[in-house]
Amino acid sequence: MQFYTRSKILLRQILGHELKAEVELYCKTFNAGDWAFSPIGINSSSVIFSAGTANDIRFDKSLINSFACNVHAFDPNPKWIDWIRAQRTPPEFHFHPFTIGNADGTVRLREDAVEVPAKRVQTVMSELGVEAIDILKMDIESAEYEVIDDILDSGVPVYQLLVEFHHRFKNVPIEKTKSVLEKLSAAGYRIFHISEKYREFSFIHEQTYYRHVDESLNGLIPKSCAVRSA
Repeated sequence: MQFYTRSKILLRQILGHELKAEVELYCKTFNAGDWAFSPIGINSSSVIFSAGTANDIRFDKSLINSFACNVHAFDPNPKWIDWIRAQRTPPEFHFHPFTIGNADGTVRLREDAVEVPAKRVQTVMSELGVEAIDILKMDIESAEYEVIDDILDSGVPVYQLLVEFHHRFKNVPIEKTKSVLEKLSAAGYRIFHISEKYREFSFIHEQTYYRHVDESLNGLIPKSCAVRSA
C-alpha cells in the first residue's frame, strides 16, 4: 500500500498535479488521530482549536488525554453536531456548532449545500478570551486557504498549524496550495510533517518553536550550574 501510494504521488508530481514540498524542520513529533504535531511547548495551559471534526474526535481526545489541555472543536454540519453531542466527552472538550471562516456570518457547506454559521478565528479568540493558539487543526473542505490568508493578514499568533489541503478537488487548483505554502514560509512557518497521501501538512512557527526549546533546556539546568555559569 505504501509503495502504491508513493508511486501514485510521484506520478502526480511529474504531471504537475501534486506538490513537491518537503519537510523543512525536524523536531519531535507525536501522532493524534492521524494528525502529526510537536509536543514541544504543549502543556495543560495550551489552547487547541480543532476546526472540522465530522464524526472523528480522536485528535481532540488524544490531546486532552496526553496534556489535560482545553480543546475547542468546531463543526457546523447538523449530522455531526448531533453525533458529537451524543458522545461522552471530557470536560476539557468544548464543542462549537459553527465553522471557522474568513468572515463572520454564514457560508454554504460544500457537501450539503446548506447555509451554516461561521466565525473568524479572531472573533472566536476574543469571545473566549484567548490571546494565542498553540495548535490549530483544520479540515474544512477547501476553506482553509481563505482562513490562512485571514490569519496571516491579521497577525494572529498560531504556534502550530495542521492543515488538510484540498487541491485534489476539481475546483481547487494546485497553484492555490503552492501560493499559501509560500505565504506561510514568508511568515516564518516551516513544514515538519507531510502525510503519506500528501494531504495533511503540519507547520510550526520556527521562532516560537526555538523559544520553547530554549525554555525547555533552561528548565533542565540545575540552579547551582546556572549560578556558576552566570
